[in-house]
Amino acid sequence: IAVAGCSDGPAEELVDPPARVVESELVREHAGTEEETVAAEGTVERTRDVEIAYLEVRVEFHDGDGDVADSTVEQVDGVDTGDSWPFRVVFPHVGERAAEVVDHEAAVVRNP
Repeated sequence: IAVAGCSDGPAEELVDPPARVVESELVREHAGTEEETVAAEGTVERTRDVEIAYLEVRVEFHDGDGDVADSTVEQVDGVDTGDSWPFRVVFPHVGERAAEVVDHEAAVVRNP
């Protein structure tokens, strides 16, 4: 799985995207330690027969109250070939902040 780029700027969900997130899950490493990390890993799948040269996925990471703890946008690599692609978006904080993440939402977006 390869991802590159990160943007803290606004990203808007596409109305008729050429691809969509078909599955995603939270993956933790070093749980219960100061080095705990959490990431959303999943799959983006083509929805239309159009050329795709660039895709981004936005993940909103939610805490136990349902509030957005952070939102991160990552580029999905390798979209110029095939019909589905893996992605991994890492929550930008570690330790206690990462431990507070209990849910997420992932969507294909466009950066202005």
